[in-house]
Amino acid sequence: MTKARTSPLNLGDEVVHQSHPGRFKVVKIEGRPSMNVYSNIVTIRSVDGVELRVLDTTVRKLTPEPTPAA
Repeated sequence: MTKARTSPLNLGDEVVHQSHPGRFKVVKIEGRPSMNVYSNIVTIRSVDGVELRVLDTTVRKLTPEPTPAA
């Protein structure tokens, strides 16, 4: 297995996938499968239990909404 490239994603991050509706949570990050693949493989899971194994370049990390100042 080849070395994982540095990914902006971490376990537990909330993401959206470009082909599936809803929010997902990153549950596993794997290194790229070969030298000519530039993305890591991530496993993401929705609250409904839908689990997908996708390239990290096909998801976007959600940033938490800022809490309003009191």
